[in-house]
Amino acid sequence: MNRYFKFILGISIVAFASCRKDTMIVVPENPSIDNYSSLQDFYKTNGVVMQNYTIDANNGGSFTTPQGTVVVIPSNAFVTQSNQPVTGNVTVQFKDIYKKSDMLLSNMPTMLSYGEPLKSAGEFYIKVLSSNLVVQMAPGKKIEVDQPVINTGILDSAMIPLGILQDSIGFGWMGTPYDSLSFNPENYVFSLYQFNPPLDSGTWSNSDNANFFSMYSQTQLTMHPTVAMNNSFQDVFLVFSNIHTMIHVYTNGTDFPYAFAPVGLPCTVVAIGIKDGKLYSSFTPITISANQTVNFTLSETTTADFKTALNALN
Repeated sequence: MNRYFKFILGISIVAFASCRKDTMIVVPENPSIDNYSSLQDFYKTNGVVMQNYTIDANNGGSFTTPQGTVVVIPSNAFVTQSNQPVTGNVTVQFKDIYKKSDMLLSNMPTMLSYGEPLKSAGEFYIKVLSSNLVVQMAPGKKIEVDQPVINTGILDSAMIPLGILQDSIGFGWMGTPYDSLSFNPENYVFSLYQFNPPLDSGTWSNSDNANFFSMYSQTQLTMHPTVAMNNSFQDVFLVFSNIHTMIHVYTNGTDFPYAFAPVGLPCTVVAIGIKDGKLYSSFTPITISANQTVNFTLSETTTADFKTALNALN
């Protein structure tokens, strides 16, 4: 497994003591009309919505998502979990994520091996059902997912295919030994040959440049909440400027340390929290410097105002 990429949730890192004052922009305080039971409830409510498409399993077919992703499914592409051919109509459940704001709202960060940052060309989720039972790919078949080039419109030939796998070690992005990525002038063409286990959870895939940040030295970046709050009810993210990268920074119980911060790059520290059903957030723009500590203060906001501020970072 050491030849594949993986990140592990819950990294514990000793925080550096040095601090500096940072300019902080706090979302204006407004009475919240939202009511969330947890951060998981927030992501479930505001994440990218699942799309459902019907395909004839015998003949195959294609569909185009509202974001411009083209999915091409060949004939006789599926078998049951007992390896019997699937016939008739199947339901394809599909999500595609390109915007950094949607990555955050869906809690789908672009990270690999133990938290190193990725430059993403887009993420997608797929699960196929026949008569409400999940199916798997037939041997030798592939689903082609054409991901449109985002932002600059310039292809990055260093992109590779990654998938999310669940195993005894943890849940994270890793390289897939069976999928492939090719390029044409307008799209990244992700060829998906196998659904990842467990099948019932569906398959997440991601086209990424895993080496983009290797040109930058890395440092410890520590996010420190100025007001104590139950860390199980707050999350911290790094949304990078002019790079398609969104990092989830996990708590060590007191602070939110990140050991792979690329020195010299601008980003925004986005913190969110849930307290008494209400949403709290803060936005802190920084340029990453060596051994930096960033203080943040959460203020009550509405989901609408939070999304407005978040969308400005895309």
